[in-house]
Amino acid sequence: AILLLIFAVVLVTPIVIYFKLPKPINLPEDEAEKEKYYQQLAKRLNRNKHLNGLNLDLNKKEELDKALDVLQKKANETIQKTATSVFLTTAVSQNGKLDALTVLVTQTKMVWEISHIYWQRPAIRDILNLYANVGGTAFLASEVEDLDISRQIEPVLNAMFKSPGKSLPVVGHAAHIIMDSILEGSVNAFLTLRVGIITKRYCGTLEVFDRKKARSSAFIEASGLLKTLVVKSSGKVINSLIKATKRTGVNTVKSGVSALEKAAQNIKEGLGELAGKMGISKKEMEAAEKEEN
Repeated sequence: AILLLIFAVVLVTPIVIYFKLPKPINLPEDEAEKEKYYQQLAKRLNRNKHLNGLNLDLNKKEELDKALDVLQKKANETIQKTATSVFLTTAVSQNGKLDALTVLVTQTKMVWEISHIYWQRPAIRDILNLYANVGGTAFLASEVEDLDISRQIEPVLNAMFKSPGKSLPVVGHAAHIIMDSILEGSVNAFLTLRVGIITKRYCGTLEVFDRKKARSSAFIEASGLLKTLVVKSSGKVINSLIKATKRTGVNTVKSGVSALEKAAQNIKEGLGELAGKMGISKKEMEAAEKEEN
């Protein structure tokens, strides 16, 4: 009962705070009304704490663009941080519907944080459409398959699971455990990235919002971000799996741990090689693992 109460508070609090935010200033389709819109937006952004000290003249269109670029970078940091957390948590736990609930709560909090960065919230109809879509993809396997996330992550996994300098990939039960974990985390991270990107576009666009275009562009952007996220964060997942296996009993699972460690070493070598090809330095990989520990 106490756990359910805590869960309810965690879920409801961001929603309550979210609805206290100012209503969105909708960009009019009529060109004659756009000047008034820009003035309203400038007035709101002048009170935005993330823009303090930048000395921007928000009465100028180009300065408005700069301000929104600053806020977009802040939003991107929140999106990537949240997606990484979701990837690590769900890759290791693999707890089915409980993970789905956890992801939804985390995404709700992320939407609140992004809205707070821009200091306005998406329109009610837009947010309901967003969460109807998210809820479906989180709980229905068929929806996840339609997203075809495996196709996005398959090249990364193939490179990771191929031992450097060898023609044969890493195989065996240990490799399957690692692959299943990374795939589980990747699905949830992708959904989180997509939600964050769509929310960012709701809150920070100077164009008339097009739902179909937003979904399409969010899919493309999330796919690109997912590959980098998986490469940077998979080492932490592998380490966590090895630790969890060791905790189950050294004598009874010694051979399993040994196989997992051997597979993990080969996969980490593949990760390092792949990171280099993607322009991710060894220092960045090490920094990512330290941040996640």
